[in-house]
Amino acid sequence: MPTSSTSSRQENIIVLDSYYEPVVAHLARTKLEAAGIPCFLTNENLVSLNRMYSPVAGGVRLHVYQRDAAQAAEVLREPPVMQAVPGGLAEPTQPAAAATCPRCGSADVAGEVPAEPTTAASWLSTLLARLRHYYAQGQTHHCFHCGLDY
Repeated sequence: MPTSSTSSRQENIIVLDSYYEPVVAHLARTKLEAAGIPCFLTNENLVSLNRMYSPVAGGVRLHVYQRDAAQAAEVLREPPVMQAVPGGLAEPTQPAAAATCPRCGSADVAGEVPAEPTTAASWLSTLLARLRHYYAQGQTHHCFHCGLDY
């Protein structure tokens, strides 16, 4: 016979939603966890390994405590907030001064940085590039118009 302290600790867990795509289920779980709502998924491995079992298993199920169901449903109904900045993450924080070639004045120049070797075949080209930079110490730009290294 359960006592009052035991029954107060037991809380009902309900299935809030079911998803046929595991990725969408994980996004919903992450959104709820970010809002501070404890939750977990079931059937995710079964559905991920064999998509044909998804309709039979009822999809990936998102479980929450019954006390959090209304708040969780509200969090999942909110449209996603997209914060974009012009230029995205690739935009530099400070505008870099446009480099120009001292010989011909062309803006078609690029800074050269020696590449890191990724495969065994690229070791020779990396070694040659590093030797070239050792020889041309301080010369980090190359003009594609006239070929000057400066």
